[in-house]
Amino acid sequence: MKIKELDEIFDDYESYKALGEDSYIIGAQHPQNFKQHKKFIIPLFYFDGEDWFKLDINKLGESIFLASAPYTLTTDFKLEELIKVKGVRPNKQLTDDDEHNKEHSLTKHITHADRLSVLSEDQLLEIFPGEIDFELHLFHPDKHYYDIINEVYVAQERKFFVESKDGLIYGPFVGVKTSTEAKAIRLSATGVRKSVEAYNLPSEAFLEFNMPEEGLKRKLVRSTHDIEYYIEDTVDFISRQDLFKWAEEQLNKKQSLEVADKVWKAISKDNAIHSFQERYQRLEKLFQKPQENLQYLQQFVTSLAENDFFKASLDSLQNEKLELDNAVAQQKRERDLVRRETGRLQEEMQDLEEGINNLKANEQKIRESLQKEREFAINKEIEEGLSKLEKVREELSDRAEAIELAHNFDNLARINEEIDNAKEIKHNLEISISALKEEFVKAQEDADTALKNLLKTKMQLDVFSNGSANSKKNTPAIEVLDIKDYRIEKPTAITTLKELSQKLHKRLGRLGRSYPDHFIANLLISMHQNSLTLLWGPPGSGKTSLGRYMIQSLTKADRYSEISVARGWSSQKDIIGFANPLSKRFQRANTDLYDLLKQLDGEFNNSTYLQSPMSYCLLDEANLSPIEHYWASFYSLTDSKAQLDKGLKISLGNNESIEYANNLRFLGTLNLDSTTEQISPRLLDRCHIIRLDLPRSNMPLIGSEIIMPEPFEIPFDNIRSLFELKDFKQELAPDQLEFIDTELEERFEQIASELRNLGIQISLRTRKAVIEYCNLAHSAMNEQFRPLDYCLAQRVFTRINLQGAESREGIKALLEIVKSFALKDSHAEWTLQKMLERGGKEGFNHHFYNYFSIDG
Repeated sequence: MKIKELDEIFDDYESYKALGEDSYIIGAQHPQNFKQHKKFIIPLFYFDGEDWFKLDINKLGESIFLASAPYTLTTDFKLEELIKVKGVRPNKQLTDDDEHNKEHSLTKHITHADRLSVLSEDQLLEIFPGEIDFELHLFHPDKHYYDIINEVYVAQERKFFVESKDGLIYGPFVGVKTSTEAKAIRLSATGVRKSVEAYNLPSEAFLEFNMPEEGLKRKLVRSTHDIEYYIEDTVDFISRQDLFKWAEEQLNKKQSLEVADKVWKAISKDNAIHSFQERYQRLEKLFQKPQENLQYLQQFVTSLAENDFFKASLDSLQNEKLELDNAVAQQKRERDLVRRETGRLQEEMQDLEEGINNLKANEQKIRESLQKEREFAINKEIEEGLSKLEKVREELSDRAEAIELAHNFDNLARINEEIDNAKEIKHNLEISISALKEEFVKAQEDADTALKNLLKTKMQLDVFSNGSANSKKNTPAIEVLDIKDYRIEKPTAITTLKELSQKLHKRLGRLGRSYPDHFIANLLISMHQNSLTLLWGPPGSGKTSLGRYMIQSLTKADRYSEISVARGWSSQKDIIGFANPLSKRFQRANTDLYDLLKQLDGEFNNSTYLQSPMSYCLLDEANLSPIEHYWASFYSLTDSKAQLDKGLKISLGNNESIEYANNLRFLGTLNLDSTTEQISPRLLDRCHIIRLDLPRSNMPLIGSEIIMPEPFEIPFDNIRSLFELKDFKQELAPDQLEFIDTELEERFEQIASELRNLGIQISLRTRKAVIEYCNLAHSAMNEQFRPLDYCLAQRVFTRINLQGAESREGIKALLEIVKSFALKDSHAEWTLQKMLERGGKEGFNHHFYNYFSIDG
């Protein structure tokens, strides 16, 4: 069939409306869909309900990107199944830079999962080549077509045609059963008549095209009405079971005709009926054509069943017939008895001779067949045994892990008792330390005064001394540490973010901490796309233990620093250290962060950082002191990206600095009460705040005493790929970034508009973070709006700090937008509802709406 040219369509957003149930694009899976998280459809042609049209690849593009719920493409459709595309849109992220478009897999058009569907039963019937066994109703398709018929047409009970070797087209059929070994499909006719048509189709009656990649030929017809002019014959396609039913009906009909004949003989003997000559003649004509009047005759016979006269007449005729039949039957029986006995003996002799000959002829074949069956059975038993053995090994492995965990939990009681004793000792020590601190503060003040005096004296002495001669002696001594080689030779086989999330989900589940897969993915993305991520929740919610376990699963112990923040921290010296002007040496803080930074500095200098693991720092009770004060050195680097010739740099004083490759991430825990510091708006604009609820009462916490499994071996270069980090490459400006999913973009803009009405502006930094998060998260989260829900709850709504009755209406408007996400456990919806609940209570906080008040 000739395909017409298509000119004016798919040029703008209006083309999305031109498609639908009756006019659509026919496409197929991209062969790489089952190997990558991004999914594409290859368009084949356009169908407007009547005609086929070629697609202009220059306008539409060679493939169409699926922008939402990509997993549905490989779960709902088979590789070679034809897909009905009911809508496409131009891709707003497409640029004029072809290299950029190719690197980021940007297509000219995109579509969504709800715009895809299978072809209905009467839309575009397909023709498959092969051989038909009309006696057994079996179809042996050419080997390339068996899988698509079995997995699509038989599974979905869809009609199709068959092209025989002689060129005739038969159908339509439906496949009712398949045989995988014989590669055969049992056919059934679709009509009431149990017959199919044989067509001799010219080339213009069907569309023939090649599938992408493999080049497999496919043939389609628009409908059975389109080809009814080419019918050459009708083939009876009744099954053996239906054939027997038909024969039974014919025999029942014959019996009814015999009864009608007997009834007429009885009627013809009745003189009373003979007296009505005209009616008698009409009645006689009806009985002479019993097949045409069978229904009326059956009703008439039934009504006469109780008439004594007809009973007697029929019984008399029946008796006469019975006597004759008995006599004839007796003669036949005697004759047949002799014939059967003679025939039986002859058949037995012939069967014995044939049996002996067949046994001799087939002896070797039987032996070979038995040998093959024996070998097949043995191989099958071996395979089943190996399969069972593998399952037993897996069960033993799981049980061993469970026994190890049980053993650890059995020791908890003893360990808890030791912890209680240690806490009491700690309490006593803290009292002593407090007293010593007071003495130390006083001594430090005296020492500072003395130091100032010494410095003044030294400056006076330096005036009279030869400064140039002693300059070399006064050069600060920079401490040199041994740089260890942490390069990973055999990385853990993790290729996608979803795979990493599932592995961590399984580890946490074994320790009794069950979080959804999408929450683990959210935590991973937040930790790696931001320099600082904060965990917030009530005491006992497991913030510290969860953060510790996540980090210990991602890197080695030597590349992980856990710091308990103390009150009164005010600068870099409290977390890293300071340069001592007297000793000319760097004085470490009471943490191990300085050593970790020196290791990262060495790796940047010798260019081994890409093959080495990430490094992490856990700040426990991070807001006991103002974070932006003691963390200021890193705060100023939150928007920076490392380049090959320039890393992130921190000045330590005395001409010493640290330079590293942005391979360090901070994870902090928050407690919000009268003893802690508030989180400043500047810090809220730079980090995600992830809220944890209290665990269930029967859920054990992850304590430091639990023996953790070995961490995954993931080099920094793989982390960059998994989380799409922008280090070591050109980065787009924040105002140039676009959402992959246009529906997410629309909802985000609605949220931003409502926040502006409330006087809250979303900064370019926050907008960039939300877009990067959502564009990555869709590959690991099955629900379309789940990524945006997390971003709102953790990055956007944290800025809400409002007062007044009018603010309540604005928050309600935000809540309605979030409810349209239709998520079962929406974090953003819960956050807004809690704000409204707290602000609605009478009292001091009436009409006060603040993100951090939801746990108040």
